[in-house]
Amino acid sequence: MDYLKLISSKIKENPGAIFGILYPYILILVVIIGLYYISKLDFITKQNIPALIPDTTIVTDLPMVNASTVPALDIQTVMEPNTALLEAGKELYTINCVACHGEDGLGSGPGAAALNPPPRDFSNPEGWKNSQTLAGIYTSLQDGIPGTAMISYDFLTAEDKFSLAHYIRTEFITNPPVGNPDELTALDQLYNISAGTDIPAQIPVANAIQIVVNENMLRIEKVENALSQIQDSSSAGANLFYIVTDDEFQAISALVVEEDWNDENSFRELLTGNLNYNGFNGQIFSLTDNEWSLLFSFLKNNI
Repeated sequence: MDYLKLISSKIKENPGAIFGILYPYILILVVIIGLYYISKLDFITKQNIPALIPDTTIVTDLPMVNASTVPALDIQTVMEPNTALLEAGKELYTINCVACHGEDGLGSGPGAAALNPPPRDFSNPEGWKNSQTLAGIYTSLQDGIPGTAMISYDFLTAEDKFSLAHYIRTEFITNPPVGNPDELTALDQLYNISAGTDIPAQIPVANAIQIVVNENMLRIEKVENALSQIQDSSSAGANLFYIVTDDEFQAISALVVEEDWNDENSFRELLTGNLNYNGFNGQIFSLTDNEWSLLFSFLKNNI
């Protein structure tokens, strides 16, 4: 007790002394907290790194579409379902929709498991982007649903899309909502249904890329064949070609790409107009008329 009273009296005399007394204990506490933090650093880091969730979104390519003209359609004839429309709609649904939406329209088709977001369950009234009305389903068929596997079916005729929409509404939707007639009028004006329309040709991106690659491969092959023939030649035309070029491959490539040099005048314009960018050099300005004719004939025969 006397010792505590002594400490208390010293603190009263010198309040700053309390810091000196407590400092070792504070330091020990800070060290302990620091060591604990370091021991848990791996766990803390893991908690701060978001989990990687695999992206299961299916990216589909554009469908092959032949250019065609969609005939005009009197929208009054397809406003209500009939036997012909429903039979056509069922056939179209089987061909185009069953794989994802399933035969029962519940979004449980064989391909549904691989799709994110999952296919539309037609029986569920929630979450429809364009509503369950006739105009809404037609719009979804016409434009597709961006961000999903639902592509545009604009390659179907207007009558086909109405048939499909009626079949979906009749077969899978309980008490389908009745649309406003103004919606169909707006639909007609937006897509020119009663006027008909021209559908441009469309090919998948992968096919388009392959076409470009094939065209370039043919050009490269043509350039390589021409260079091989020139290298095997000891004619005056071959010697002249080497004199007026700095890059033989680039020079032949320029002539292969620019095919419009069927006469000597266009040949001269092509070479002099793109000098230093087409593989040829300034020596061409020193050519005589006879040498121009010789060079033109030689390259025309070998490319």
